[in-house]
Formats: sequence, structure tokens, C-alpha cells
Amino acid sequence: MLQTFMQNWLALQENDIIADKSFVNKARAYGVDFNEKYAAVVVEGDKQQLPDERLAFELDYLRRVYVLQVDDVADFLPRLPKRALAGVGMPHHDIQESVKEGIFALAMTHPTVDEMRTMFYENMMNLAIIIDAGVAYPETEQLIHDHLDDEVMLTLWLYATFGQSMCALSDALHVHRRTIQYRLDKITTVTGLNPRVTAEACTLLLAYVHRRASVIVPALIGQLDRVVMQGDNRQIVNA
Repeated sequence: MLQTFMQNWLALQENDIIADKSFVNKARAYGVDFNEKYAAVVVEGDKQQLPDERLAFELDYLRRVYVLQVDDVADFLPRLPKRALAGVGMPHHDIQESVKEGIFALAMTHPTVDEMRTMFYENMMNLAIIIDAGVAYPETEQLIHDHLDDEVMLTLWLYATFGQSMCALSDALHVHRRTIQYRLDKITTVTGLNPRVTAEACTLLLAYVHRRASVIVPALIGQLDRVVMQGDNRQIVNA
């Protein structure tokens, strides 16, 4: 891994001008084309079992960030250990933005559901944008926190993800359909919102995602900021 180079690349924003030709030459040597977009994959797992890639850096002691060409993401993900969790950001020239998206996606992963071990930001982008705009439902969040366990809320998330397919949801959670019906009914009883009604399901999903992301995402983005500050930004001139 090229920690120092990666730190400097992270500091490079969309319209920045690179002042140091040696930095450009290093990028070429490492196969990096600043005219191309790259996608970040933020991985949580046993680092001794994670793939070795040059374009990667340590976010913290639990998580590593890989920066990949867009076409390489699909081939990379199957190489991750089965128990690893991964959040995939969208392609950007500004790779720091893709890392932040990957962090958000990672916050929505779940170790016990195969369909949620790898999450893609593009599949939850609309929810993330609404949350970033400040939309929140604190009373619903509190009801969820106080009265609904993780299994129930996972059922809600997957119910929406699978397009309300009870068969697919039953297979994913390894439970009977009656159990799913019971959990959905419990959500309605506790919150007064019906997950079977699209508008009310959106409110529930926003509350659920906001609560899951509200602690871990700011913490990891703060850690990302610390990583960037360790780089040598003299190689970059802000446009």
C-alpha cells in the first residue's frame, strides 16, 4: 500500500491543479490517471485476510479503504473474506467523496444477512441526500430505539429492498412468512406507521437509516479527515 501517496490523492479535490510534477509522475507509475473516476470500497474485517492492493490505505485499526477503477470493482468484491463487510462508494474524480459514500454504505451493512454484507451507496443515495438535507423524525427514531429490536428493523429494510416480496424476504432472513407479517405489524403498533404503505415506509426507513448512521458515519469521516491532514498538501494548488 502507498499510504503517503494515497493521503495526498485524498486531498486532491475536483478542480484542483497539481503543482508538483513528481506527484503526477508517481501517479502514472502507480497506474493512476487523474482524468478518470475512481470508486472507493471501505472494508471492515480481519486485515490479515484482506486483499493486498497498492491503491489502498488504513482508515483505522478495523477498516481499510481500497480505491479502484470503476471496471475493477465487480472483480474485487468476490475476493473479500466471507465475513468482511464492505461499503461501495460511487465513482468520482474526487476520491474523498467516494470514500465518504463508502463509509455511509458500510454503516448499513449487517454481518448476519448475506444480502447486507456488501452495500452500495447508489442504492441508498436518495435516503442519504434527504438525511444530509436535515430531514429527521426524532420521535419515530426514539420509538424504534426503545421498542423495536434489530431483527424487526432489518425486516423493514429488506422488505423495502426486495420490493415487498415476502418469498425473497423469507429466504433472506430464514424465517416463516408469518414471522415477517408479525414483525411488520409490530412496527405499525409501536410507531403508528404502516410499512406496507409507501409514504409511511419512507418515514420509517429514514428514521432507521438516520439512527444507524448518526454515530458511526461522523466518527469515520472524522478519522478520514485525520488521514488527509497527514498528507503533504504542498503538492496541490486549490483552483
